[in-house]
Amino acid sequence: MWGREMRAGLAFVLVSLLAGGTFREWKRSHETRFADLIAALETRGRAAATARIPADSSDQQGGGDSGASRTSREQENSRGKAPATAPLRPAGIDLDRASVSELERLPGIGPVLAARIVADRDARGPFGSPDGLLRVSGVGPRTLARIRTFLAPPVAVDSGSPIAK
Repeated sequence: MWGREMRAGLAFVLVSLLAGGTFREWKRSHETRFADLIAALETRGRAAATARIPADSSDQQGGGDSGASRTSREQENSRGKAPATAPLRPAGIDLDRASVSELERLPGIGPVLAARIVADRDARGPFGSPDGLLRVSGVGPRTLARIRTFLAPPVAVDSGSPIAK
């Protein structure tokens, strides 16, 4: 009735469906919702930025007890989970020198997009400014607006030549 090739083909299709379903269920059970992850990173970034600004401004003015504010920030950080890496700082990542792992820390930038950014930089040269990211497929104005605060401003390179000045 059924030939050897038909039985082998049917067995292959059934095993493929079973493996695909098993993988899909495993992925679902181990996957953190992307939107929740972005929201958590943005909240942490905003909280860190607002916590730094008052303490830094009181230090510059010479007034206020900056030791007390640092202690309260340390207590807030110790309540939550300890981050695996240092928290993102405003203007902390240089696009022209950042590695894939550093770029992945940015909100909305996953491993694929981070690798695409580094590959574009290697192929076409440095970005020069955060707006240069728009040339990378997958980075649009909304993504750029979301990560702009974490990107370092472009650094002017001094070649040492009197003509370049």
